[in-house]
Amino acid sequence: MDLGNLTKEEKAKLFADLEEEQRKERERILGEREAYKKLKDEVARDMFTRLNELSAEMLRLKEVVFSRFDTIREIKDGLFKTKSDRNTDTFTTEDATISIKLGNRVYEGWDDTIEAGIQKVKNYLKTLARDENSANLVETVMGLLAKDRKGNLKASKVLELEKLAKKSGDPDFIDGLAIIKEAYRPSPSCKFIEVKYKDENGKEKALPLSMSAFD
Repeated sequence: MDLGNLTKEEKAKLFADLEEEQRKERERILGEREAYKKLKDEVARDMFTRLNELSAEMLRLKEVVFSRFDTIREIKDGLFKTKSDRNTDTFTTEDATISIKLGNRVYEGWDDTIEAGIQKVKNYLKTLARDENSANLVETVMGLLAKDRKGNLKASKVLELEKLAKKSGDPDFIDGLAIIKEAYRPSPSCKFIEVKYKDENGKEKALPLSMSAFD
């Protein structure tokens, strides 16, 4: 279309039609966006209601599981004259097809005095490394002093270090380990349930549960 061949009235009508078309397109887009927002809110509220109900049911069931197995623990302790480990316990069916592990995860926290203990142990290590045997000991101890990705020292490693300290007989090494042990501040983080079972082919599988977030 050659606009130069149009009259003034035809041009005005053409521009008016274009503006009307653009207005309708803007309204269509706005309408679709509003419809999207409404649909998004409806789905979010519906899913929240369902997930909230599921969360409440999982929490209720988790309490039931721990309560039932607390009874089993008490019966077992009475029958076998034992004392169950309340942090972790595993119950397996007689045919070994179902295994349920439950307990309390522990956050291995430490107070700030741990650094003093670690430094004292490291100062002791500097006096070693005179021959191959002592160099191996230094490497072993340094590995046990290594922290995890969260910056925490594993309590199990401290127990291994304590054995080495007693074996060495060095008072600074022993005192450094004592400081580290006294800095230990464990705290329960959450209760957990892990379930494993064997399928019809005898293959072990894990039941997909994530219940550790429900205290």
